[in-house]
Amino acid sequence: MNTEKILIENIEITLKRKNIKNIYLRVLPPSGEVVISAPLFVSDDDIANFVKFRKDWIEKKQQLILNNKIQAPLKYKSGERHLLWGKEYTLQLVSRNELKKIAVDYENSIIYLPIEKRSKKETREKRLNELYRQELKNAIPPVLEKCTKIVGKRPSEVKVRNMKNWGNCRYQDKRITLNLKLAKKNPICLEYVMIHELCHLIEFNHGKKFKKLMDEFCPNWKKIKKILNE
Repeated sequence: MNTEKILIENIEITLKRKNIKNIYLRVLPPSGEVVISAPLFVSDDDIANFVKFRKDWIEKKQQLILNNKIQAPLKYKSGERHLLWGKEYTLQLVSRNELKKIAVDYENSIIYLPIEKRSKKETREKRLNELYRQELKNAIPPVLEKCTKIVGKRPSEVKVRNMKNWGNCRYQDKRITLNLKLAKKNPICLEYVMIHELCHLIEFNHGKKFKKLMDEFCPNWKKIKKILNE
């Protein structure tokens, strides 16, 4: 495979020539890098025409990535930056012969993730999620005590899961479930979500009454919500 940097229509392109049949175009987060994979037999003029025809689409895609700060999909490899309680940590993969359990060097901001030789991305992701699960479980008790005093309601149980929503509340049995990835966020986000779900023990819907409760128990909740969803 031959790789080179070229400029077409004021767009910098990483061109990769391979033994393939078709031309493929990708615009990659987080920088909006344009990568074209092209067959060995395709001429420079054909590649230039290919880019000119798709220039508008490329520029719109780049703006979308940059404006929304879209990140590249995580591969859970050494050197990647991962969040823990709102701070960035460098992921370092180590052999399970050297380390049996995942460990965090808080002082140097490193997460050590023990793996087998030919580990899959899904396995590494699952193990990192177990760190988030344990971190969140350790953080819940004092936050729960603080928030129950604020709201005046106590759940029957607080569970931790990997899910789409940040939290949910089963009004029928007063059970609250929190997303384990809250451990990625600033600790203030955990308080906000806890208060939010406790308020559902008073008002199930998100109407005016619910928002009034949030204004009373967590006056800066709108600001925290933005931080949570960044």
